[in-house]
Amino acid sequence: MGRTSTRRSSTGIEKAIVRRLHRSGRWVEMPVATITGSRHGPTFAVTAGMHAGEYAGMLAAQKLIQTIEPDSLSGRLIVIPVISTRAFMMRNMQLSPVDQREAHYHVPGHPRASYTDFLIDVLYSIVKDADYLIDMHAGEFAQALLPWVPVPMVGAEKVQADSKAIAEGFRVPYLELRGDRSRIPPFAAYLAEQGIANVWSEVGKNGIPTLEHITIQYDGAIAAMQTFGMLRGGPVRPPHKWIGRRRYTATAEQSGVWYSAVTEGVIVEEGQLLGELKNYFGDTLQRYTAPFRGIVLYYWTSPAINHRRRPHGYEWHSGLVSIASLAEDDEGSA
Repeated sequence: MGRTSTRRSSTGIEKAIVRRLHRSGRWVEMPVATITGSRHGPTFAVTAGMHAGEYAGMLAAQKLIQTIEPDSLSGRLIVIPVISTRAFMMRNMQLSPVDQREAHYHVPGHPRASYTDFLIDVLYSIVKDADYLIDMHAGEFAQALLPWVPVPMVGAEKVQADSKAIAEGFRVPYLELRGDRSRIPPFAAYLAEQGIANVWSEVGKNGIPTLEHITIQYDGAIAAMQTFGMLRGGPVRPPHKWIGRRRYTATAEQSGVWYSAVTEGVIVEEGQLLGELKNYFGDTLQRYTAPFRGIVLYYWTSPAINHRRRPHGYEWHSGLVSIASLAEDDEGSA
């Protein structure tokens, strides 16, 4: 059951609020803008708000809606600036306020399961005909994050090559090729396996949508559309470094007060102190050190760590710091 409130325009831009009713009685409400170009071409989708506190991508998506003109576009651009308006309006972080599930870890095809399964099913029904897709992410209120773009290296070779080409247009210091299926969010892997070249951009921190981060997200989408001939002009190809294969995320095994000893983007050496978990009196409960040389991708800036809050097994609320190896170090040790 559902309905769509649509505002049509003679200019080739259609804006609609897609509303679908879950069996629980709760609605999914998803704003969708479709810009149809004056010339034939592929279909590109841009989504944001997979996690409701990641604002830089949402504002970049809105900017795309407001600035891309049909006369300048070849093909079709689908933009979903806020995947879950319910989570957005509740100022929620990471997990669904309805069922405490992580949307990025669900795939379509289960519309009669949980609310989040239904949400993803609705999302996929809108973007399933896309050739390319960017899913815009960032660091939420409690998370300081290094700008980087991971690429799901699954699916056909052309899909992988096109996904990499999308990432290479982002003005971020690092890119990451993820071939380990267990480390790829299931929704991103599913898109690639269905033939939709895609990346998820990680640009923004602490839920603060700065002009710089909004611009990086926006310019990345423009460069991607230029790459595939949808917009005129040659895409920018800034220099990048590559994140390696090894990953370590320190997760608290008890509740406490987190003191980080590092910030996002710094290179840490093996054995270097990452931070300490303390009790309410400031006594150290546990110290965390780097198991290898790597870069800090993100760390939790909130001192409040609750290891008991693990709905459906998700450990995000007990996370402390995440580091990754550098590709140059992995190659040197091979």
